[in-house]
Amino acid sequence: MAWSEAVVGHLRGLGHWADYIDPCSGLPMVDRDQGGGSCVYSEVDGALALRPGFRAQNAGCCKVLLHPRWGAAVYPATLFARAPVEAVAQAARLADEAVAAAGWAMGLLG
Repeated sequence: MAWSEAVVGHLRGLGHWADYIDPCSGLPMVDRDQGGGSCVYSEVDGALALRPGFRAQNAGCCKVLLHPRWGAAVYPATLFARAPVEAVAQAARLADEAVAAAGWAMGLLG
């Protein structure tokens, strides 16, 4: 969450739109009250459609997303941005540095 907040904050500071999804509810974290906040995004379905190698496992009434390398030990989450790739890459690098400086263990999931 701290990493996503840092990326979104940096991009929004540059005038770009960005938001990330609350993995528990599927709702956007920043624009909750901007009309799109009532749209639920399925991170499991999105990852299965967009990320080769990801799988899903049923866990009762929910699905658990399985990372191709780390399985269920991590939860890949979704961040959306309307910004140039270079700006997103820079925001990700700055977020890595900020999160590391705050003492969080962090690694980008490939």
